[in-house]
Amino acid sequence: MGMPPIHLWVYNHPVSLISDQVSFAVMALRQHGYPVSVGRRPRHSSLNVVIEGFSSRNRDILLEFCQSSRKRVAVIMTEHLDIEHGRILFHGAPLGTENDYMHPATILARIKHLLECLSYIRCFFVLGDLPELRNMSTMLPGLDVRAIPFPRLDGVSSKDIDRSSEAVNDLVFTGAMTEYRVNLLGRLQAKGLSVACPQAYVSRKRRDAMNRSAKVIVNIPQREGWRWLSLMRIVAGLQTGQSTISLGTSDVSQIASCCTQLDIRKQDWISEVKQCVDDSKSLYYRDAVNYSVMAKKFEQERPFPHDVFEYWSITDRVCC
Repeated sequence: MGMPPIHLWVYNHPVSLISDQVSFAVMALRQHGYPVSVGRRPRHSSLNVVIEGFSSRNRDILLEFCQSSRKRVAVIMTEHLDIEHGRILFHGAPLGTENDYMHPATILARIKHLLECLSYIRCFFVLGDLPELRNMSTMLPGLDVRAIPFPRLDGVSSKDIDRSSEAVNDLVFTGAMTEYRVNLLGRLQAKGLSVACPQAYVSRKRRDAMNRSAKVIVNIPQREGWRWLSLMRIVAGLQTGQSTISLGTSDVSQIASCCTQLDIRKQDWISEVKQCVDDSKSLYYRDAVNYSVMAKKFEQERPFPHDVFEYWSITDRVCC
């Protein structure tokens, strides 16, 4: 018996904003034997997987498809949504908290629209181990939260890594800008470090080219106190032969073993950044090896959810 086909139905996002999640999911699924397609329309002959982030309009599109086809979808969760002490936390803060990354009204609408789709959600998937979705089963009893293990990454040739000596910038940062990020980038530049920063979302191809143009990728959290690494940024960096340094985080998730986290409360933290730039090649080799070890260990502890796809293919009447 073969594997059921999986379709990433990415109608509700600009493709450039979810390219890393799509790449991770496609690699992981294909490496476990599943035929995978990606498109902006659903497929009746496949199991449809969507990425969380619904407006009222695209919520209705999902509901109409599920009701008319008598099918359900799985949802890849990308935002940090946790339950602590009876409160819903979004990005680690209570609902309604002001920030300059995502408007509180947008956050509330996003959660509301997700909950309105619950009757048609087969399960939540997490790519790797982030977001944690702590105590999610308390809010949504009976809804599975399952991990898609880290995919194997293709090796990068030593020739590609050697060209780091020709890099035109010390650092590259390609995330959305916030006041906190602008401040830290300014402090790096004031100390003589050159930083490539597009200040807007760029395509995956353009982002990868920018990564290769610098010696080290820098990860900066959206705000002070943000406790998570950007898993997708680190994985995307490794795929281009680049290591990542993260400023002001102390994350202990799985991907933490595959990057360098620097404590910016230390007086000499910028000197440590400069040392990482000088050691960029050895940092990449270390992080790539650590990723391979981590990914194997993670899948041993949290095996690929074949059982979900097997049962779901029966209930959705999808032939293998």
